[in-house]
Amino acid sequence: MDRAKEFPVFPVIETERLVLREITLDDAEWYLEHFSRPEVVEGQGFPAPDDLEAAKKELEQFIVGVYRERMGFRWGITLKGSPKLIGTLGFYKWVQPTGHMAEMGYDLQADHWGKGIMSEAMNAVIDFGFERMKLSRVEATIMPHNLRSRRLLERLGFRKEGVFRQRGFNEKGEPVDDIMFSMLRSDWETLRKKLA
Repeated sequence: MDRAKEFPVFPVIETERLVLREITLDDAEWYLEHFSRPEVVEGQGFPAPDDLEAAKKELEQFIVGVYRERMGFRWGITLKGSPKLIGTLGFYKWVQPTGHMAEMGYDLQADHWGKGIMSEAMNAVIDFGFERMKLSRVEATIMPHNLRSRRLLERLGFRKEGVFRQRGFNEKGEPVDDIMFSMLRSDWETLRKKLA
């Protein structure tokens, strides 16, 4: 697949309640505020940006640059009728050259937890991954204490594969375990048939 030809512009995804749109450098102030929230910092496992300049660099590295290099997509989550970002999700580490696998990441402001928003967004993005990106495998790694994230992945049909001991780091730079979850194309196809 020629990724630049297949995705010449960032794809916008709409669901029943959400618009998943491109995040740009114009969103740097939001990025700084969002990724400084304690619940987001703890869930992501890296410290908050020091200031707006640091936020711009992270935004460039982890979101804008990922799409520019066609190594994945990170969508901004908005509620229909409001341009305000409330979280992000998407794929990164979209392997080259086969493109058969990518990792997922996601985050949501706590005042929107428990409303099914992330499940709705994740279902749409997973569909995009298997349909448009032609993935055969999607991975997600979480820290053991992140029980909300674990429950989300299990609800969506991801399977736990194992624990990587002290593979990652928390927001304080301390080594922590990573739990690997995955979904295969065959898992996704089976789930879709059940829901049809």
